[in-house]
Amino acid sequence: MTALGVHAAEPCEALIEQGNAQIDAMRRHTEAMQQGLQELNEALSRAEQRNAEQARHIDRLEAELRAQRGYEPEVQQRQRREFFRELRRQLPVSALYEVLPDRLIIASDPVFIFGKGELGAEGQERLAPVADMLQGLAQQLPAEFPWRLRIEGHSDSRPLRSNKRFETNWDLSAARSVSMLRFLV
Repeated sequence: MTALGVHAAEPCEALIEQGNAQIDAMRRHTEAMQQGLQELNEALSRAEQRNAEQARHIDRLEAELRAQRGYEPEVQQRQRREFFRELRRQLPVSALYEVLPDRLIIASDPVFIFGKGELGAEGQERLAPVADMLQGLAQQLPAEFPWRLRIEGHSDSRPLRSNKRFETNWDLSAARSVSMLRFLV
């Protein structure tokens, strides 16, 4: 080889060495990433196992609690049906509300004034027997019975235009739900 050929090969060898060094660095980086991924997968597996153990423990505790309290979901459903059956029996027939086997539906139009979040005086007067009946029946329930009152949206069917207090029907619905809850309980 001539002197010129040796000098021309030196930059190529340097580039090859540089490329090999980069490949080695990338391999080390890839191995480190794979090691980190493996450690994360192992940690995830341990966490999932702990989660499953805790879920089983919670299920056991809930079963013990139900046994101590002496009620099961079937008993709760029966008590709920009896509650609404008694409510239907005691409340007079009215277009203001409908008592179903598992809920009481109260029409919002007759009890709220358009665009207002508070119960009107007429609405309070019309709902007073319902509130009294609910409170009385709730007091008769066993202490361990999980009494819940769920209020669902009461909003106007017409969109609010220039209501300073409520920007949206959703805001109005929330205010009405709170007002209804406070009145009934």
